[in-house]
Parts: sequence; structure tokens; C-alpha cells
Amino acid sequence: MKALFGKLVLVLVVLVLTSSISAQWRLISAPIKTDFNSAVQITDRKAFVVGDNGIMLATNNRGSTWYNINLGTSGNLNSIKVFGGDTYYYNSYIVGDLGVILKTDTYWLNWQKISVTTNFYNKDVSFLDDFNGIVVGYKYSYSGVTPVTYATILVTHDGGLTWKDKSPMITGRFNSVITFDNDYAIVVGDAGLVAITADRGENWFMKRITGNNLNEVKVCPRGIKIIVGENGALFISKDEDRYRWVDYSINSAYNLKSVCLNGSDTYVLAGEKKLYLNGKPLIFSVILESKDLNGNWKLVFCNMAGTLNAINFCNRNSAIAVGQKGTIAVYEKALAQDTVICVDSPSKIKLQNYPNPFNPSTVINFTLPEQSDVELKVYDVLGNEIVTLVNEEKPAGKYEVEWNASNLPSGVYVYSLRAGTNIQIKKMLLLK
Repeated sequence: MKALFGKLVLVLVVLVLTSSISAQWRLISAPIKTDFNSAVQITDRKAFVVGDNGIMLATNNRGSTWYNINLGTSGNLNSIKVFGGDTYYYNSYIVGDLGVILKTDTYWLNWQKISVTTNFYNKDVSFLDDFNGIVVGYKYSYSGVTPVTYATILVTHDGGLTWKDKSPMITGRFNSVITFDNDYAIVVGDAGLVAITADRGENWFMKRITGNNLNEVKVCPRGIKIIVGENGALFISKDEDRYRWVDYSINSAYNLKSVCLNGSDTYVLAGEKKLYLNGKPLIFSVILESKDLNGNWKLVFCNMAGTLNAINFCNRNSAIAVGQKGTIAVYEKALAQDTVICVDSPSKIKLQNYPNPFNPSTVINFTLPEQSDVELKVYDVLGNEIVTLVNEEKPAGKYEVEWNASNLPSGVYVYSLRAGTNIQIKKMLLLK
């Protein structure tokens, strides 16, 4: 039992890292705990977030406060994009489930519905200019009672007034699209599927470059195209050979959801890292950085808050990353450097239970030095979750929670407290 507990500690300890850069990522509190799927950082202080159940949030102060924008839809919103514009960031789009496509060109408050039929589940959008755009995702087709998922491509040449269905009738899903160089676009999706057009979406060349699902594609300066996906999938292509993808994949423990550039010189990846304890997964939200696409990636953010689904930089000084369960992290270069940590820090939080050993109940005490999102869970020694005792935001202070184990057998149990970016784990003994 002691060895198993030590193994859990070891899994967390290997993720302790420190950052040598002068900036930092920090978690902020979101007003709602739904899954966030996409975000855009407009200025150093202004950002927009979209997520499940039609949620759209906006901030004008780097996430200190948020306000809700009612878009009149309850379907999941999967992508928000800005294309060109001036002070008010004209030509911005949101796409989502049930055919949702929304467009604004005035102040972000008035959204025009240019949606398609509800059997389309739209995952991403990209526009070459005011008129030519592409939306990708998937739709269901029923053969008897069994639904089959087909990847979809929708193309417009009139700013979204009408859409042409260019779907290839291939099973699976398209997850991301990027338009570039006046006429070109790249689409990526499940099971390594990549589609390329050179005529604004009218005709497509398709191939599979891996067996892994591909989650996002971006076009970077100097003609570099980057694709990221599950199991560490990372591929690049250059202008001189647009149909050849070179494999730069990283550790397969990483599921990469999003990629972008920090300013113009540093590549940034966001997603999750999955580790296993006795066959049970431990999921960490992660952000990695590298000056080069050579495999030397540095972990600069790590937390158990939830998988990060999207990351977006405004410039080198400000950015936002969003993900599951209301996870929002902001990047602020002006802040003092702090340690990136994914294990317990005794100076940060305090945790203990009494009595120990106990029968059949014990009181777990913990102290928070600052307001935090808190999770208190109990596991057996095999890593199976027994119960969640606390899952909410709490202000700084001292707390106690009673746990009754009268329905459980004698043995060693592990309890874990996560408060913000800090985690402590301890063991207790039930003796009947």
C-alpha cells in the first residue's frame, strides 16, 4: 500500500517545473463552469470566449470580470474567429452545433444569423476576405437506427448569404480550417485526414498523414503550416512543398488541441497530458513553448483544471487559453515570475484529517491562503475515485469536511486537495 501511495506521489512530482521566462500563465475564475471551446484575445485587455450551451463571455480587464453576451442559441459554440477589420474588429464569426453560423461587423453586440440546416455540426470557420469563407465540421446520416458521422465542408462566396456543400462523403469529422494566400485553404480532421484547396474551396485534394485525430491547423509567418493532434501529433509543411507533411510529433502522452505563435518567434501548444496510475488516467492541462519545431518543447503551464481546447495570442504580452469545466488561463508579461507547479506546496495550502486511523468517519481540514477553485476527492489505493467532497470556488480561510466511510471496507485511502495550481495528497487508514 505504501508503494502504491508513493507511486501516486511520483506521478505528480514529475510534473514540477519552473519557468525561466519573464512572463506567466495564471488561472482566473470564470462565472460559469461549462466547457469553453474557443477564445480570441482582441487587445491586451479585451477577450471573447465561446463554449457549450450557447455561452459567450467577454472581458475588458484581462479576465478580472466577465459579462455574458446572449446570442439567442442554446447549442454548443465551437469556434470564434476575427478576420481583418479596424477599431471595432469587423467581420467576426462564431460557428457551432445545429448549423449555427453567426456574423458581426458592428461592436460585437449585434450578430447576424447566417446559419445552415441543423444537421450540420460546425467546428471551425475561416475567411479569405469579406466574401469567400469555409466552415467545416460533421453531420449525421442514419442507416436504420445507427447514425454515421460524415465530415463536412461548406463554402460561401457571398459573405455567408448562401453556402455550397462541398462535403467529401468521408466518414469522420473535420475539426479545423485555415485560409491563406488568396485562394488556398487547409482542413484537418479525424484519423489524420487533411484536405487542401487551391480555388477557394471549389475542389479539394485529400490524404491521410497519420492514424491520429488532427485538431487544429495554422499558417505561420515564413510559409510554415502546422497541424497538431492526438497522441502528440505535430506536422509541418512549407510553401515550397504544400502537399508534403513532415512529422515532428512529440511525446504521445500529450493530446494537442491548439497551436499558435507568441508574437512572431515562439511556437505555443495547448492541450492535455495524460498519465496513468494503476490503469486510471490523470489528466493535466498543459501549455508548451519552443523557439523551433525540433522537439525541444518546454512545459510552461500545468494544472489539473481540465483539458485546454484553444489558445490565442494578441501579441507577445497577452493571450488567453480556455478549456473544460470553465478553465480560463491568461498570459500577462507584466506579472512577476512564479513557479509552474503541479504538486503540493506546503507553504501554499495545508491539509490533514483527524482522527487517523478512524472508524467510521473522519474530519478533513484544509486551509486556503487565497480564493481558489477547490476540489477535494478521496481515492482507494488502486487510484479509483471514491467520492468528491468539495468542488467549488472558496475564499481564503480554514475549512473542514466530514467523511463517513461506513459503507467501505477497512484499508488505506488517499485524499487529494487541489486549490488553484496547488495539489496536496495524503493517506488515511480506516480500521473497523
